[in-house]
Amino acid sequence: MLDEKIFFSQVIQGHLTAALVEEKAVRKSKDDIESLHRMRVAFRRLKSALSDLKDVMLRRELELPSTGVKALLSILGHARDMDTKIVFLEMMAATPEAKAYAIGIREIIDELSEDRAEVQPKILKAFDRARREKVFRAIERLHPDLESADITLDEWAKNRITVRLEKMLRWEPYVKKPRREKELHEMRIAAKNLRYCLENFEALYGKTLGVYVKAATQVQASLGEVHNYDVWLGLLEILRASSTRSNRFSEALRFLRRACEGRRVKAYADFLDLWQEQKRLKLWVKLDRFADA
Repeated sequence: MLDEKIFFSQVIQGHLTAALVEEKAVRKSKDDIESLHRMRVAFRRLKSALSDLKDVMLRRELELPSTGVKALLSILGHARDMDTKIVFLEMMAATPEAKAYAIGIREIIDELSEDRAEVQPKILKAFDRARREKVFRAIERLHPDLESADITLDEWAKNRITVRLEKMLRWEPYVKKPRREKELHEMRIAAKNLRYCLENFEALYGKTLGVYVKAATQVQASLGEVHNYDVWLGLLEILRASSTRSNRFSEALRFLRRACEGRRVKAYADFLDLWQEQKRLKLWVKLDRFADA
């Protein structure tokens, strides 16, 4: 039976446990990219849960947990971004159309891999610092009390869902503007936060939220694909301009730029189709009604 008095404590502890269970593998090898990914997702969910508690807990209680988690996410995010770039390049190098550019792509992979290796010690230092500052202990001691805030768990949950949904829909005017990269990226972040918020409350509402979790995840993933190519195009320009390159390296950059531009167009079209289908199904209207009930 769900105990409302310890609901948030269980959510917080669950995310912290999920993150720390991956620490051994992440410390052992920079090549265990899935463990790092799972750890990062768990910390992002924890960050979202802490953010949702700002109005019902003292600022001093949340300050160390919030700043500590943000610091860890910063370095984990940097490492994850590099891992995904390397995986993408390895995938591209294996395609038939990239055969003529494979050597140049391998040069880019080698350069990124060297940079990634330099990040690994920073991850370990970030965890050591978090332990010295007793970040995890501070998180374990968090026990949100909604009774003292004079609000029920149901009221609080639906309030947070409404806030997160409104933040995502705030960016809807830019959905049909494919070149508004910054705004589409902000919409992706808002969809991610809505997803985590909904996931945090799934235990409270059972299967009711499942369809909305799936929809928010789809928006996050679809816009994430668009954002990935925006980031890639920016990085390719930096690599092109950073120093003198071999002919193979430069040719590979030009090939990758053409490929990313084409894939970006398709990724955006896929997102637009997804959003229009969700609007046709009135998913976000239905979620708003649920949160308002």
